[in-house]
Amino acid sequence: MITPHVDVTNPEGDPTSQIISRKMTVTKNRSLDDPLGSSMDLKKMMAMVGAFYWLVMTALVVPVACVATCVLCITPLLLVSRTLFNRWEHRLCRMVNDHWVSAGQYTGVKVVEYGNDIAKISDKRCLFLSNHLGLVDHFILMTAMHNKHTLTGRYLWVIYNIWKYTPLGLMWTAHGNFFINGGASKRTSVLNTFRKHLRKYYWEQDYGFVVMYPEGSRFFLIKDSGARFAEKNGLKPLKHCAYPRTGAAHTVLSECGPKEDREDPIEYIVDCTLGYPKGEVVDLGKAMTGEWPSDNTTVAIHYRIYRTDASMADEKVLQKWLYERYEEKDQLLDDFYKSGQFESIPRHVYFPFSRAIMVQFFWMALFYGHYLLWMKPVTVFGYRVFMNLLF
Repeated sequence: MITPHVDVTNPEGDPTSQIISRKMTVTKNRSLDDPLGSSMDLKKMMAMVGAFYWLVMTALVVPVACVATCVLCITPLLLVSRTLFNRWEHRLCRMVNDHWVSAGQYTGVKVVEYGNDIAKISDKRCLFLSNHLGLVDHFILMTAMHNKHTLTGRYLWVIYNIWKYTPLGLMWTAHGNFFINGGASKRTSVLNTFRKHLRKYYWEQDYGFVVMYPEGSRFFLIKDSGARFAEKNGLKPLKHCAYPRTGAAHTVLSECGPKEDREDPIEYIVDCTLGYPKGEVVDLGKAMTGEWPSDNTTVAIHYRIYRTDASMADEKVLQKWLYERYEEKDQLLDDFYKSGQFESIPRHVYFPFSRAIMVQFFWMALFYGHYLLWMKPVTVFGYRVFMNLLF
């Protein structure tokens, strides 16, 4: 057997080197003649810059400006009138909501509504229950709610307490949203605290919708535990959602629901079903950089509106009713994932681009005003004190 001679001083004598050389030449020529690769890199870089802007605005600029405005400008109105305070606090809350909608619009998300029209009850007192699939859900719901009269200024969210000690948490606390802990061991104490919170603030601050995710967490995190729960309790297995926890919903209806001696109670329950195309839930980070599954950015929402009943103050009655609704929701989602739409006439949600621009200028100007008014003087004063102590 004769081994081919390879001249190590001449790499081109090596067939492998010749192949590599040809590939490098093709790649080089492609980069010179076809700028596709460089344009894709530029597009990705711009997407990252945009995502960073929305992160800073949403997690820092808007919360700081909102809390500062609420404390320094709106809270003093309590000395004059609670009604006046509520009116301006609700307007500020609506501007926060519209910022989140603007961030959602940056991702290219499109929201389509089906079923009952919640605009007809948007000024009423309601319990709003939604399935939970991903962090993008918050942006989707805020987008769907933005054009529903006073809804976005008067809603109260029940939020998992992981966000409590962040600028976002301070902002939500200032509005009166409630942070709830997980875990059965804390259930009784947390629900008692929630009950007191509703009793103290719900009517006083003129809230309307109470918004929550009764499943407790995003579906992919609780899918297995939800299946075990259904099997243990002899319930019909669900494929696309989990049976809800009833504690928080029961607390709302027992404390704020219809009773003979209660004025202006919660009148409706809105059963909201979120559906992503083919069940592919986009990650928040990928959504912000435009990387949606199948490049489909349309998310569907289906509503069913029910009248509240005094019997729902009984947790067993409410539990049975909610379990039946979630069995229907699971079938609704199953049909949606197969057909790509819910059964009813679609209503497209529109958010003007001009509104998105105006909202961004509003929050940047407000933040800059607070920077000049107190942030800069406080920072300079703190620095001088520190330097005097140090030297």
